[in-house]
Amino acid sequence: MFTLRQLEFVVAVAEEGGFTAAAARCHTVQSALSHQVARLEEAFGARLFERGHRQVRPTAAGEVFLRNARLTLQAADRLQEEMALALGTVRGRIRIGQITALTVVDVPDLLARFRGAYPAVDVHLRVGMSEELLAELAEGRLDVALVGVGPQVPLPAQHRLLDEEGLSLLLPRGHALAAMQRVPLPALDGVPLAALVPGAGVRRMMDDALRERGVAPRLQYEVSHGELLRQLVAAGLAVAAIPDSMAARMQGVDVRPLAEPFRFRTCAVWRADPTPAARALLDLLPAAATHGPRIEPAKVRRKPRNPRGRP
Repeated sequence: MFTLRQLEFVVAVAEEGGFTAAAARCHTVQSALSHQVARLEEAFGARLFERGHRQVRPTAAGEVFLRNARLTLQAADRLQEEMALALGTVRGRIRIGQITALTVVDVPDLLARFRGAYPAVDVHLRVGMSEELLAELAEGRLDVALVGVGPQVPLPAQHRLLDEEGLSLLLPRGHALAAMQRVPLPALDGVPLAALVPGAGVRRMMDDALRERGVAPRLQYEVSHGELLRQLVAAGLAVAAIPDSMAARMQGVDVRPLAEPFRFRTCAVWRADPTPAARALLDLLPAAATHGPRIEPAKVRRKPRNPRGRP
């Protein structure tokens, strides 16, 4: 009734938001892709997409189709990967997500080690905010995520704590708060603040803590990268709260720890049934740790095969 290629077309249209971008992603012409989607709609007797002038969105039937199409494609990929592993080779694709301000793991070093050991694996890396990465992991769109969250954020059972630290305040040079050894949250009331965008682990920690204590700084700048935070602070425009390890690398600003005992956790999180490639990556994680022994090997379910085979 349908082919895997047709399922790939539908998923691509939904994720790209249009037929032109989906065709480019699938390395085909738009007319061929549109024809195959129309054939599926005819076969199921339901429209899968609402076609607008600028964007294409799944219908209710399309959402049902997409959910099952992704599961089918994942199962097909997994079959090929497990068969390759049975023959002594790690193959397939691994999708990794990481936060922007990741100091606990040297990701380029990790990926270089992985490529050297498993050249047959297609590696995809995406940078995003922790809450977004966790959602994509739950949906099966990522295999491994390196995230930073507070204790209030629930993590799946299959995770490994890589590091835990407090938060520090970046201050313009000569700022009045720099006279304090440790800055209490009430001192931020009314102070211009720069912060990472919602979805970042440190942003949620700070938002929750400030709200609980009734402290209201003036949030004026929301950015997606720590370096821009530093630049805003260095220019004297605001203060910013970031993890201790990240603050220690910042130049041109004053740094003071926050007085409250924050527990910012950097964790590796993976799917409940990790692929052979994901298991292999997690095995290499300790070697890429920037803090040496603070990262222990992740305990993941594996099968009695040789995962280090080469093609």
